[in-house]
Amino acid sequence: MIGLSHVVLHVGLCAAIARAKPDATVALRVRVVDRRSVPRVEQTFRVERGDDDNPKVVEFDAPQGTYRLDLSVPKYGCGASEFLTFLPDHSRSVDVMLANGAQPALQPLLIAGASPQSFLYVQPTFVLLDKNSTGCDKPVGDPVPFQVDVENDQDAYYAALYSDPSLAAHTPLQMALRLRTPTHQYHYVRVPIPFPMPWAGWPSNVQFDVTQDEIDGLASQPVGTLLCLHLWETKVYF
Repeated sequence: MIGLSHVVLHVGLCAAIARAKPDATVALRVRVVDRRSVPRVEQTFRVERGDDDNPKVVEFDAPQGTYRLDLSVPKYGCGASEFLTFLPDHSRSVDVMLANGAQPALQPLLIAGASPQSFLYVQPTFVLLDKNSTGCDKPVGDPVPFQVDVENDQDAYYAALYSDPSLAAHTPLQMALRLRTPTHQYHYVRVPIPFPMPWAGWPSNVQFDVTQDEIDGLASQPVGTLLCLHLWETKVYF
């Protein structure tokens, strides 16, 4: 159906489930809720514990947008919660680890976009730079440490960026998309959005599509400098 994303969850077992017998059946409750806490997906999957600790796979379709994914296994007191973005007409594979007890969702900035399969091979990630010492077409210094998680699928990527108090010592910050070259150097493409963004109970969502032509065009650009390429477009949703 147009506008839906096919979601494949790889669910890691919590300790309580891992101790269960191999033939035990686990009832996994999956809820996808919007910012008004209205469930858009609500299903219970029954999976067998099995004789190994490999992730259990469940699949469902979800509407496009940004949601909170809540997983729970009431019998074993395990759960997980995180914010995710689903792109229309794209499949998304998500790794989730169940933990004992209630697990509140962290507070990320979400960035997602369509991308060619070759995007995986340039090892994309987002970095933060000191804006006072980094300008367009200037050399890039050491990135500011912070947590960023990037997932790559065949035709899209998804990133979650997390703020922490240590970043206050480095403000103002400049975000950049870092891509590795075949010679193990890096291109840095400026992403013109502020970070951290204020948290108002729901993550901001940035759409940042990448095309094969844009990746190919980097071959003629200098490495190790901040590239301010105006043809690379971002859209921010709050």
